[in-house]
Amino acid sequence: MSLLNKVFKGNNANKVRFSQAEAIAAIAVSAIASDGYLLDIETERVITLLSQMELFKGYSEKQITKTLDKLLNMLSEKGINNLVATANDVLHPEYKETAFTLATNIILVDGVLSGKEQVFLTRLCQVLEVPAETASQIFQEQSENYQLTKKKSRKYKNNQNQEE
Repeated sequence: MSLLNKVFKGNNANKVRFSQAEAIAAIAVSAIASDGYLLDIETERVITLLSQMELFKGYSEKQITKTLDKLLNMLSEKGINNLVATANDVLHPEYKETAFTLATNIILVDGVLSGKEQVFLTRLCQVLEVPAETASQIFQEQSENYQLTKKKSRKYKNNQNQEE
């Protein structure tokens, strides 16, 4: 077990078992909290992204919100490291890159990449065992997607202002 796995493992005496959907949502909640702030835009983005995933097909927005609330409570009790470790323990290998992509998307949505968020993504990549090259490619794609979205949004706002 690597040192980072031990760090993320923490004390898991009262271990909770997540479903695959809860594990993905736990990674998302951890990403939201990685900079120490819970922004509405990040929470809204999580709900949108999760509701589009196959794992959450049977979930209503209310059920997703309830799951996120439960995970936020766990986060405040156990911390990010334990939440990530619990999620990682049950997450199927085919969902690990998806979880990393989701976390990256959430972190980038507010337009700021803090040092804490960089450290979180680096550790998450290692804990989920996403190869560094793959993680770098995911980060680059998500960063470009966000910049494109931001540009389109700005262009739309400029067009709206010109029409008025």
